[in-house]
Amino acid sequence: MIDMGRQWADRLRIWSEQFDKHFYRKYRTLAVEFFPTMERLPLALAEAGPFSPAPVGMKWGRKWEYGWFRTAFTVPAELEGQRLVLTLGTAPEMLVFVNGKEAGSIDRQHHYLTLTRNARTGTTYRILAECYAGHGVRNEGAGPVGFEEESVPEPPEAQVTLGDSAIGIWNEPVFQAAMDYRTLYSLLKKLPDRSLRAMRILAGLKQFTYIADFELPEPDLTESIVQADAVLKPLLACKNGSTAPEFTVFGQSHLDLAWLWPEAETLRKTARTYTNQLSLMEEYPDYRFLLCEPPILEYLKQWYPDVFDRVKAGVREGKFYPDGAVWVESDTNIPSGESLIRQTVWGKRWYRRELDTNSRMAWMPDTFGFSAALPQILKKCGVPYFATQKLLRQDPEAAPFPYNLFWWEGLDGSRVLAHIYKKNNAVFRPEDLITRWEEDRIQTENMDGMLFPYGYGDGGGGPTREMVETARRCTDLEGAPRCRMESPETFFDRQENVENAYSGELYLAWHRGTLTAQAETKRGIRKAEVALKQAEYHAARGMLLGKSTHPEALDALWKTLLFQQFHDIAAGAGIRRVHEEAEAALESVIQGAEALTAEALGTPGDTRMVYNHLCWDRTYRGYTIPAQGCRLVGAAPGWTSFARAYTDGDGFVLENSNLTCRVNNLGELVSLRIAGEDKEFLSGPGNRLLMFKDVNTCYDAWELGSMYENLPVPLKGPASVEILSEEDGAALLVTRTIHNSLWKQKIFLGHDARRLDFITELNWNERHKLLKTAFPVAVYARDAVQEIQFGYHRRPTHRSRQHDRDQYEVCNHRYTAVYDGGAGAAVLNDCKYGVSVQGSEIRLSLMRAPLMPDMRADQGVHQFTYSIYPFLGAFADSGTVRQAAELNEPVQLGSPEADRTGPIFLPEAENIIVDTVKPADSLPDAILVRVYEAMGRETVTPVRVSDRVKKVTETDMLEENGVCRALPLSLHFGPFEIKTLLLRL
Repeated sequence: MIDMGRQWADRLRIWSEQFDKHFYRKYRTLAVEFFPTMERLPLALAEAGPFSPAPVGMKWGRKWEYGWFRTAFTVPAELEGQRLVLTLGTAPEMLVFVNGKEAGSIDRQHHYLTLTRNARTGTTYRILAECYAGHGVRNEGAGPVGFEEESVPEPPEAQVTLGDSAIGIWNEPVFQAAMDYRTLYSLLKKLPDRSLRAMRILAGLKQFTYIADFELPEPDLTESIVQADAVLKPLLACKNGSTAPEFTVFGQSHLDLAWLWPEAETLRKTARTYTNQLSLMEEYPDYRFLLCEPPILEYLKQWYPDVFDRVKAGVREGKFYPDGAVWVESDTNIPSGESLIRQTVWGKRWYRRELDTNSRMAWMPDTFGFSAALPQILKKCGVPYFATQKLLRQDPEAAPFPYNLFWWEGLDGSRVLAHIYKKNNAVFRPEDLITRWEEDRIQTENMDGMLFPYGYGDGGGGPTREMVETARRCTDLEGAPRCRMESPETFFDRQENVENAYSGELYLAWHRGTLTAQAETKRGIRKAEVALKQAEYHAARGMLLGKSTHPEALDALWKTLLFQQFHDIAAGAGIRRVHEEAEAALESVIQGAEALTAEALGTPGDTRMVYNHLCWDRTYRGYTIPAQGCRLVGAAPGWTSFARAYTDGDGFVLENSNLTCRVNNLGELVSLRIAGEDKEFLSGPGNRLLMFKDVNTCYDAWELGSMYENLPVPLKGPASVEILSEEDGAALLVTRTIHNSLWKQKIFLGHDARRLDFITELNWNERHKLLKTAFPVAVYARDAVQEIQFGYHRRPTHRSRQHDRDQYEVCNHRYTAVYDGGAGAAVLNDCKYGVSVQGSEIRLSLMRAPLMPDMRADQGVHQFTYSIYPFLGAFADSGTVRQAAELNEPVQLGSPEADRTGPIFLPEAENIIVDTVKPADSLPDAILVRVYEAMGRETVTPVRVSDRVKKVTETDMLEENGVCRALPLSLHFGPFEIKTLLLRL
């Protein structure tokens, strides 16, 4: 900013601050009445009361409570033609109804509501407001928390003190002058010090302060400001030259579906946000707003149908940009591949069905990193564009992401055009426009503009009138980037000759703790995905027999699951109520899916039909269950060889015909060998528990700072190890206290198992701790192979460069493996996502204990299983994917009278994995099969299909653009390619 001296700097700032006092003049205090409720009430019921007087100074508002306030105002003759505003001192956030219609919101950023722009004598305004009292502090911070300190204390019984509610007379000339002054004042802060433009703006602002006299009485004060404003108009009329950058601007209100507030409050935030935007559009016909996340529009459709109809009309008129594509702005690390497909398919179909639009951009501004599987999914769902801001907000110590505009190349080579802009919830000021281009932009070539979404977000709200007015002044304001009000899709459509490309995952070097926080929510997501997969498979199998497929029930369960994969929920970053509700919802999905499977299969007895939905043979209690087949099994097991457990010196041995495992008296695995081989697979004790202090400097639930490795917590004390009698294998029971928590673990080796399972129950009672289990594998590996959706990603095991050091905690799905070409081992899991690999030691993250925003995060009992699986030879031939799937997806048991329907779709090649078999959405007589190549190898494979299949069509993921495939079927796969096929019956 130009050096103008202290006195002038203070004077310009003070004059800018003075305007707010004169935007409106209080005309009359309003008497209000109210009643509290914990329920969501429709307007008609709320209008009935019971209301009682609510004087200024009254306290109200328990935790989670809402208050309905009402008042009324009739316009007197002296206010004819005036612009009138309403202020309500009833609560921090509220939706205001005027004469039975949703009129707008008053909240922390929107301080008043325009009642009318042109008052008419005798008009009566009946005002009703639904106000949220709150739920106490919203603490997302970090740092040490005292031993007895509550990081998220309970709120008082009455959180809100009633303030003044009033009608005000708006002073539009003062407001317009303020917008002129503040626009130029903001611009001045970023102009080159010695530029002529800066000098002239400074002179104009100085002159303004000479003329504008805030000490005058009305109407002289307003007259002085209008006269002063005339000095600024020529400065605002100055245009840019021909090479100014051009920003695509639009309103937005990133609304977290559940985070520091529960879903019930999100519903209301949605109504507040969209009524505000509709009001702005009424006054500013050229204003545009980004419409995204179908669930919040579903809220409007169900609870505020008039608002929804007005929004739909706005879409038809081009005032709303329906550019979101995805169902929710989900996490992309934790959900399964099929979940990510459903997020995109459901989003695309909703925009088509409800708004008659084809949304082509994945808008995911706040997600914590992006899977390398995503580009293929987006492309095959007809979504060629992707936008986020998160990677520019990573840890500043990390290696910077190299591009703003680039081709993002996924695991299989698929490309989508991606843009990374800076900051989502932005105010609109010229200084911010300049900062984005001069300081926040990474690229210095092949880019002439950026996206600039503006408006308050996270909790919704969107732009204010002040922002819209400023944006209008910045369409082409000399010294600031040009601004074009247009959709982000239009921005992408205009991009030509994009040269930069980035291959692989978009790793966020920040918020690494989200891979582990709120373990029960993550476990629920994994288990719900598996339960739905099994229910859909058996629904498809039933189609071969003419049975009902329950599509409505399956869709309802998927809808619940997809909501809980919203990035703040899946990542474990919500308040306690959010995760309690999420875990209950996920359990309902699991139970609902299991009930559908049980209905399809019947009740097993001592003799039961055992079903295997996987595309390879597997064993059950010693019996081979054929791939996608079933077998009748009696009460007696069919084992022909047996595992055994025995003591050996100071330790224990578990062995079967495949493995020999030695365990010490702490429950650590000290030796792991494949039977008949001389190879030792461990270079030190495995299943070694490591605990660390985990006190972060920002964003407690989100973060996992690199310094945790320097803060080990000693885990002293003995363990109790005993041999268990197990029918299906050999087992040890390990019981020990780890710090303040109780650890119970069954180390289990099945009779025919090739992996060793660690079946764990942990009563977790820690604060600011991280728990890992470590397996040092006796190989030399420079990278680790870690499963992601529909394949795997290789990540460094060393820390040679900054980029390598940044990846000290990464995501895996069901396995992480290290190998040297001749041998290796994989650590498998049934619900854990965070992992680190140092050298060849795999450290699986088991539990964290953040204190904010949920100070009781993960306290209590947890159950989970992880395994160690050694192998010889190449990883591609190791069978790791199969072992991981079998750990996660059990066989299903049915009535002995159940059918013996054979395989539906069986590829011959072992690296081709059938992931999903379900009733098709597009055709009533078709089964959808989702299948992928899992090892990164081009493959041609014959496929066996059910003899009841008459026709096979390969489609995109939307079940469109089909191409017929000849029978008998043979398919060609590129590396990590996902195929969608419809089997017509």
